[in-house]
Amino acid sequence: MTEPRHARGVGGGRSLKTAAEALAALRILGASPEGITAEALAAELGKSAATARYLLNTLCQEGYAVRDKQAGTVRLHESPPWGDTWGDSAPRDDLARYELPERLSDAVTELYWRTRQRTYLARWEDDDATVIVDARGHQGLARIPDLTERIPLASAHALAVTKALVASSGARTERLREQRDLTSFTGTTITSTPAIELELARVRRRGYAVDREEYAEGFCCIGAPIFDPEGRVAASIAISTPARRFETHGDELTGAVRDVATTATRSWLEADSDLPPPRPADPVPGGR
Repeated sequence: MTEPRHARGVGGGRSLKTAAEALAALRILGASPEGITAEALAAELGKSAATARYLLNTLCQEGYAVRDKQAGTVRLHESPPWGDTWGDSAPRDDLARYELPERLSDAVTELYWRTRQRTYLARWEDDDATVIVDARGHQGLARIPDLTERIPLASAHALAVTKALVASSGARTERLREQRDLTSFTGTTITSTPAIELELARVRRRGYAVDREEYAEGFCCIGAPIFDPEGRVAASIAISTPARRFETHGDELTGAVRDVATTATRSWLEADSDLPPPRPADPVPGGR
């Protein structure tokens, strides 16, 4: 029996079945520029329609695919989430001004309670400024000096909450690159074009952004993008923390930011999806 074209592979060693299925789905999407339905993907993969829907939802959630609700299809995103191009086609600037759902305020609250650090939710304005639309913090918690609700693109190189957005937009990355004489807010501010490009590439690769006292001495920030149900970056969520706490708890704080951003993305997708809730886990034999 001939293997389906999506199942062929080379090399040895053990592999993860679900990862292989997701990669196969990506290849099929790449060969279907007009988009594909969950039923068609299921037939191609030899899987159930429910499995195909979850695969497509995941690819949309992670920024690899875009859903056309009217046609009922999903197509490959015009550029991958790390901001380069899939091939010869020009990337589409997929960041726009979003009216964010109220449920994202719950994510801000959750991140605040998990970290007890000042927490921010931000989105783009039409003029390339970043606007902080929600924030949490208790009395006595230190604030970043001179940080305003509206952050111009000319300051986006120095804050994690803005880096997490800029890294996902080819057009705004280019406009930031075109900025002349970027401000050195502190001795650690990244201002050279090559260094900024490396930093944004690092953000895309890791899935989160950090600034280490780049905007204000004594403060570090960690930010991560939130995706809308069509797989586009819609917002960023971030915390600011004293540099001393970042030195001792940086990994823990980064994990919390990434977890909350991922949960916010997933809950937004699930609220916008007509999928039934997942089945309860099967009981473990023997009652354990």
